[in-house]
Amino acid sequence: MYKNPKGFSLPETLVAFSCTLMICSLFIPFLIHYMHRLQLLQHEVEALKFLRESVEKAIVTNEFSTHARIYKGVRYEVVWEEGEGDEACVHYDSREICISRKR
Repeated sequence: MYKNPKGFSLPETLVAFSCTLMICSLFIPFLIHYMHRLQLLQHEVEALKFLRESVEKAIVTNEFSTHARIYKGVRYEVVWEEGEGDEACVHYDSREICISRKR
């Protein structure tokens, strides 16, 4: 075999580069899916925070009014249903989170 004291040869470099590309091609779709799921969970957490604040305010003031806010480009809207605060829902990005009062 030939000895190359100056560094890597071209075939070794191509093999290492192709291995790196294969590893990246496996992990990039996983990372994209992970980032999307993380964003959905962040929206859900924010909706739950807004719902909690709205329920606490409604309990203290005894006002069950529909209101909305925009946070980081997403519109969260609290809607009270079934009369005097039987159920509260937060609507955002065509999703909803609801809680209801047990009797």
